[in-house]
Amino acid sequence: METGRVTRKPTAHRGRGLHGQVVQQLGQMIVAGEFDGRQPLVPEEIGQSFDVSRTVVRESLRVLEAKGLVSARPNVGTRVRPVSDWNLLDPDVIDWRAHGPQRQEQMRELQELRLAIEPLAARLASLRAPEEARTQLSTALRAMREAAERRDYPLYIRAHVDFHRALLSAPGNRMLQHLAGSVAVALQMRDEYPRPDSAALAEEVDRHGRLVEVIADADQEAAERIARDLVEHEAVGAVQEWPLAAANGISAHGTATG
Repeated sequence: METGRVTRKPTAHRGRGLHGQVVQQLGQMIVAGEFDGRQPLVPEEIGQSFDVSRTVVRESLRVLEAKGLVSARPNVGTRVRPVSDWNLLDPDVIDWRAHGPQRQEQMRELQELRLAIEPLAARLASLRAPEEARTQLSTALRAMREAAERRDYPLYIRAHVDFHRALLSAPGNRMLQHLAGSVAVALQMRDEYPRPDSAALAEEVDRHGRLVEVIADADQEAAERIARDLVEHEAVGAVQEWPLAAANGISAHGTATG
């Protein structure tokens, strides 16, 4: 592990300005364990290495502090905080962990989170989802089906994310809705897998369609069961596409094996 010195410049990150690139690169480096938490980060060195102003460095460190990755104290400086202090539900932190040494652990934890909240959200949605929420589910389902038929996988992923966002929002529970961003990151990572064939996509759309139907029928037990099956099926896909996952504690049902 290196000390608190920054030894490389940030890579370009699509859709981010200079400040965002520094946040992105520093976040990735922190999550990858490239800093010694016992040594303070030196803003001047960060600025020189990234060729950015002190203002950009200060703003970037504030963002990382808000995410729990670093802490700044007078006469102590800015230091990397332990993983237990990170905001592990922050979409950026999830993304950084999923693309670094903690990748398999992050995938397992995301699947376990989804298994904990999505079946509950489906059950509650069958009880009290308003018509508008049910319409959003149906709209996302239709978009999934159309994208699958056109073999437009990027569009399919966006529609799939929209569906699960709508599912977590449907019960009207703000805390469940707040977790939608974390789930969205997990679903967006599917774009990194080999693409499934037409039959597999059609089958997945049908499973989502059955969930919409039982929610509309107010069938609590079926809604909870189907939502759990959806998450478990996607977890199996993740293990198949990332073979190392099984060797790192993800079972065929997306849960820890030990």
